[in-house]
Amino acid sequence: MIKILISAVGGDIGQGILKSLREIRPKVCIVGCDMNPNSAGLFLCKKAYLVSGAKNNPKKYIKDIINICRKEKIDIVFSAQPYELNVLCSEIDYLRKKTGAYFAIQSEKVWNLCMDKLKTYQFLEKAGIKSPETYAIKKGFNILSKKYGFPLLIKARSSLGSGFHNYVLVNNKSEFNKAWEEIENPIVQEYISDKEGEEYTVGVFLDKNSKAIASIPMLRELRFGLTFHAVVGDYPDISALAIKTAESIGAKGPCNVQIRRTKAGNPCVIEINARISSTTAFRSHFGFNEAKACIDYFLKNKKPNLTFKNGVAMKSWTEIYTSKEKYFSLKKKGKI
Repeated sequence: MIKILISAVGGDIGQGILKSLREIRPKVCIVGCDMNPNSAGLFLCKKAYLVSGAKNNPKKYIKDIINICRKEKIDIVFSAQPYELNVLCSEIDYLRKKTGAYFAIQSEKVWNLCMDKLKTYQFLEKAGIKSPETYAIKKGFNILSKKYGFPLLIKARSSLGSGFHNYVLVNNKSEFNKAWEEIENPIVQEYISDKEGEEYTVGVFLDKNSKAIASIPMLRELRFGLTFHAVVGDYPDISALAIKTAESIGAKGPCNVQIRRTKAGNPCVIEINARISSTTAFRSHFGFNEAKACIDYFLKNKKPNLTFKNGVAMKSWTEIYTSKEKYFSLKKKGKI
């Protein structure tokens, strides 16, 4: 039986990966880990471990991951938590050597490029891929406001920001100055939007040579920084741009590209997440199971089946229940 470790299994993406893996037949053995004993995902796994936080104690986090992989004889590791990936991607060769497991993450080069939004947009511009005109200097406000008018978008340059709280639309110089001071390491950019405010999230799966095997586009609506409603369908121009983008950065395996339409209706790349995204459970339901594709392609050397059907997906709340004994055992012993 294939043994899988999901790190940050308590997060929304970790739980999405978990849901996708539980659909696989024959079944796989799922081990989870998280820094927080209150993470519901821990109680949905065959076994679970507490680990150190990757942000505050990266060396101990790496040691914990290696120990779990060795003890449980893990075949493949998934993580989509940015602070964890910041550490894991920088140690990918060392981790694979020490554990024998395949880490379904991007190279350090690809990860670092996508984490720095200014460098991402500069790269895309050189590659001839439409993206928002962007500056990391205050005078960028004057350049952009004269060229495009308002609103303009201010957001953090690093993808390690605080999600949907870390960007703001501004409509004048006063709002710009306030946002520029409040957001850490800010950039200012042209705001991309058509009349409908359409935004797409596209999952692209790429082979070892960074050639796309398949993609799945979704027209989405956001709430609290997450996709809560998505229409899966055929959007040829959106898919073509996402594939070109993911291939150009040298991604392998799962990659997520976010696209909006300009006023003229043309697709424009607004973000690249070099990882599995929070809509992975949606995608799996419609036949595009990225976690299974990683197992088939990287472990079994099989071409993954990534066809999908059209449909509509919506987020809903659910609950997880466990015993007091199990919960406090995890807090005390660090594993269950």
